[in-house]
Amino acid sequence: MKKYILTFLIIISGLSAQSFRENIDQFKSNSFVRPASRDSIEILSFIEVPYSALQFVKKDNVFESGYEADIAIIDSKDEKMSSKLFSDKITVKKFGDTTSKIKRQILVNSFTLPTKNYIVKTTLKDLDIKLSAKKEQRIDLEDLNKRSSFQIYNPIFVKDQKGTWGLGENKFPTSSKRVIVENDLISFYQYAVLEPGAYTLTLSIMVDKKAQWTNIVDGVSSEGIVSHYIEVPLKDFDTRNMKLKVVLSQNNNTSSKSFPFKIKNPILFDGVDNIDKALDQMRYIMTTEEKKELRALKQSEKEKFFRKLWAKRDPVVKTKTNELLVEYYTRVAFAEENFSRGTSGGWKSDMGMIYILFGKPDDVVRSMNMQGSYNYETWSYFQIGEEFTFIDENGFGDYRLRQPRGAMSY
Repeated sequence: MKKYILTFLIIISGLSAQSFRENIDQFKSNSFVRPASRDSIEILSFIEVPYSALQFVKKDNVFESGYEADIAIIDSKDEKMSSKLFSDKITVKKFGDTTSKIKRQILVNSFTLPTKNYIVKTTLKDLDIKLSAKKEQRIDLEDLNKRSSFQIYNPIFVKDQKGTWGLGENKFPTSSKRVIVENDLISFYQYAVLEPGAYTLTLSIMVDKKAQWTNIVDGVSSEGIVSHYIEVPLKDFDTRNMKLKVVLSQNNNTSSKSFPFKIKNPILFDGVDNIDKALDQMRYIMTTEEKKELRALKQSEKEKFFRKLWAKRDPVVKTKTNELLVEYYTRVAFAEENFSRGTSGGWKSDMGMIYILFGKPDDVVRSMNMQGSYNYETWSYFQIGEEFTFIDENGFGDYRLRQPRGAMSY
């Protein structure tokens, strides 16, 4: 129990200390494609900048941060086809807002281009501390180019969010890997390109090759581009391994395409795929008693257990968000992305474990031993007076933790 309390306090302290360091890579970038004409597409690009990704400077009675965001569309020949540069300042009155992962700036832009493959490159720069981060997303339209009669586009799933986002009123696009259920419904826009005239669009939600829901839409297109907003009731659905099957028929021609998607579990963080994985990733902060209790649970009892664990660890009960849960799984996601080696998950690695428990180190020293036989890294945490050394004995980047210098042991 003593170890648990100490670890808990270390993570809590990281909630405030971490925000003053490099968090710029926390921003999100996502792009969605729909037809603009028979031969062109519209790329809707979104940048989400949480306040915690930026460094705020106190000026008089407010806190201010300046940033620059750049979106560039690159073709297969590495040529820039279009770009957009944003520059703005965020001003808040409360210090707590400067470290918020919930409050964010959302930037939207639209690009109309020929129907080809592209890479969307997004760069965010903090103008105060001169740090920047980059993200890339591939737009693969090979399937559209191969179809001569019909072009069936990926569905754009949406959730309700106040604002104008380039779709229907208050409709904000979401990833197909995290589809939001609202009032037992999921919603999406389905686009297609076909010949002018009458057509039939059949939409089915499939699970293990069985249709759980089907909707048939008969319509007439004057320009050869169709768009439909669809709502699907999900009550009593099996939500595992779901696919949207789209069948388009016109003039005795038929084409079909299937799109897998995942429903976001409302109690899980965005970086977590399922409840078993979420609980496994809590191994560093679970007590021995909690681990014993988990092993005795039925599968149907695990979500309730997960909620109970995090309710006990909620640092600010009055807020809607469990800040510790968000911070913890943000670190898990970072560890998975940056410390994976071979088949081993990054969050399971020694570096991943230390990063999850303590956050970004205050100082990193990379060195080679005198004989040149192995590399090592030393991470220093000044606030808690701890230092951790990782050794890459085999030269393959598999850094293992050497016993820390201080008294703590994990």
